[in-house]
Amino acid sequence: MYQDVSQQKDWLSAWKIFYEPEKSLEKDDPNAASLSSVDSEGMPNNRIVLLKDVNQDGFLFYTNYQSQKGKELFANGKGAITWWSRTQHKSVRAQGLISKIDEKISDDYFASRSREAQISALISKQSEILNSREQLENEWNDFKEKHEGQDIKRPDYWGGICLKPSRVEFWQSVDNYSNRLHDRIVFRLEGSNWVKERLYP
Repeated sequence: MYQDVSQQKDWLSAWKIFYEPEKSLEKDDPNAASLSSVDSEGMPNNRIVLLKDVNQDGFLFYTNYQSQKGKELFANGKGAITWWSRTQHKSVRAQGLISKIDEKISDDYFASRSREAQISALISKQSEILNSREQLENEWNDFKEKHEGQDIKRPDYWGGICLKPSRVEFWQSVDNYSNRLHDRIVFRLEGSNWVKERLYP
């Protein structure tokens, strides 16, 4: 269904128009998005993350800061996210600056996770070479046994990251792709003001 976001005052209002219906239309991970980073040689990398919040600060997700994506994002200080709705034929692309979120927010989110997920975050040396699946499962089980009945605290190397956008594009198909005259609305930060533009498809 076509939804005109060109009259929205800011990108966050437009995001809500696109995203809110998705929560009922897509049962499996409606908050999944593609996150892009670049390594020291300029080679792009891409992976799927789950957006845990989208607010006036930007797009929020959680990860191991020492993972490949964490290292690349913080080294470059910039990233890009693409969210795609297969059911609505819509997408949102955002580019912007990367920063860690407040530690208290990361602590609260980590505490809300299942104990199993907490253990996984602690024992996984994310993106490093692993000898076997058996080794991973043994490390997980060993940690679980040794810390039975104990609270698990968030490790310093794990937490939230915010992509604060400087450009957000809202794309949607019109007339079910029949004429390819897709709709593209961009919110672009110029100084301290947001500029809204319509682009050719």
